[in-house]
Amino acid sequence: MLSKIERVSLGFFPTPWQELKNLSDYLGGPRIFTKREDQSGLALGGNKVRKLEYILADALAQKADVIITFGAVSSNHARQTAAAAALLGLECQLILTGKEPEQPQGNYLLDKILGAKTFCVRNREVEDTLVRLTADNLKQGKRSYVIPAGGHTILGTIAYIQAYQEIKQQFPFTLDGIITAIGTGTTYAGLYLGSQLDQNRFPVVGISVGGDKSWCASEATKVVQATLQHLDLSVPAMVAMEIYDEYVGEGYTIPYPQVRLAIELLARTEGILLDPVYSGKAMAGLIDLIHKGRFQAGDNIMFLHTGGAPELFTMHRFLSEK
Repeated sequence: MLSKIERVSLGFFPTPWQELKNLSDYLGGPRIFTKREDQSGLALGGNKVRKLEYILADALAQKADVIITFGAVSSNHARQTAAAAALLGLECQLILTGKEPEQPQGNYLLDKILGAKTFCVRNREVEDTLVRLTADNLKQGKRSYVIPAGGHTILGTIAYIQAYQEIKQQFPFTLDGIITAIGTGTTYAGLYLGSQLDQNRFPVVGISVGGDKSWCASEATKVVQATLQHLDLSVPAMVAMEIYDEYVGEGYTIPYPQVRLAIELLARTEGILLDPVYSGKAMAGLIDLIHKGRFQAGDNIMFLHTGGAPELFTMHRFLSEK
């Protein structure tokens, strides 16, 4: 089914998985594994590379000249889109919400190095900026291809149906949970839909890093239904989505002490670096869920490492606090 959908090679797939034995021993709960989407290879990797293989195949088919996408100033998606566009010889324009940093660091610095044109705007200015850029591109005889924030599209969802299937093919044990951060909801939606299409499904658990539970479920459900329609598939009885919003803190991109502790714990037990926006919050949530008994000794669980390490440097002051 998915093999017939066009895909352009951008990263290193399948991404590896590994057991986090030291972390499992430290927590005294389930056996924990991680799927290393951070090792996808393109410009420090991350989960967006897999989505972009499908999305940019469509952009090439539509003969695009310029890729336009959106995100926060700290966006992992923007950085990976800039890298993919550079690899494919396409221009990249990034509409980023937030104040332009006085000293570029993290993803924003990498956007610049990768040759993307950045436009830092207020939320209310995003739509007008998009209209202006597409019009300017058209005047220059250039065709624009617009990617929603986070690659929140049917093709982005299909990418993570494929990732779910990849996990099933790679992993030698039954999993009692696949745990992922939820931002725009596309990665979760794809994994969830992959599980619903699987007769011997692995449960998929989402930990929000920004939106509340109802918003996350609504966004994921909309793209799940659109993807089913696109693929001409149906699922007779879907299980309820398992989403937690208790670990958002004060909001998206705003970390808190438990996130710092989770980042330090994985670094000091496994030598793996999480980020303070997505995977750090998701790991803080997972640790708490283990303490609360959601996952127990005897369970096998897979944590999806979505990447994002460049933002460790942007948030160096927070991470240096004691």
